[in-house]
Amino acid sequence: MIEPLWVVIPAAGVGKRMQSDCPKQYLSLAGETILDRTIAVFMANPFIKGVMVGLGEEDGYWSDSKWFNHSSVHTYIGGQERCDTVQKGLQYLSSFTQNTSQSVLVHDAARPLLSQAALNRVIQHHSDQGSLLAMPARDTVKRQNATSQSVEKTLDRRFIWLAQTPQKFDLNTLLSALLKAQEQSVDITDECSAMEYVGYHPDFLIGESSNIKITLPEDLLIAEALFSHLHQDDLNSDVFVNVNSNNACS
Repeated sequence: MIEPLWVVIPAAGVGKRMQSDCPKQYLSLAGETILDRTIAVFMANPFIKGVMVGLGEEDGYWSDSKWFNHSSVHTYIGGQERCDTVQKGLQYLSSFTQNTSQSVLVHDAARPLLSQAALNRVIQHHSDQGSLLAMPARDTVKRQNATSQSVEKTLDRRFIWLAQTPQKFDLNTLLSALLKAQEQSVDITDECSAMEYVGYHPDFLIGESSNIKITLPEDLLIAEALFSHLHQDDLNSDVFVNVNSNNACS
């Protein structure tokens, strides 16, 4: 039996690399904000209990979200860095549910093209080590020399994976890992790296090339094209929900 899961979505960043007037999660993707489309993926899945969205302290856009008054979507104030926002989300979720012995999903706010098939792979996978979506490297991978912008060596791409989200871990274990990494001033770029730091070896689950993270301006153009293709082919038709929306940055 699959126990419904909560999702933590850190959305407190400003997305400087997007060179936009508003945080990237509030940019428009096919008529809705990126964040609204990301939340919609989870709200369409019967194995999701609810969503926790970590917002910036001075967020002026969330009130226009179509999920603003939804009973299963909750918000909290995030931190300076992504890992801080996730940490605060886990603490808030633990307090809100009064349940520390639960698994939790963490997903990037700027990955709105996650499919239900990929999401279900993570939900249905059980491992004490945790798990994450990832893609095997297809390009030749080079390591840069530490002292100059030149190639040091070519890495064996058979052992290189590109991490995606969602990532699934035990709430208490992940929170402890994030706190320990913070205490030791360890650079944490995703939840898996925090778990690795405390000795875990999470399972790779095959992701999808369409599950891109919108980071640069060109990524939004790619996402628009992918969305149009996926929607036209009805591959993700179960993701979209009929709810009125207001876009803060259209």
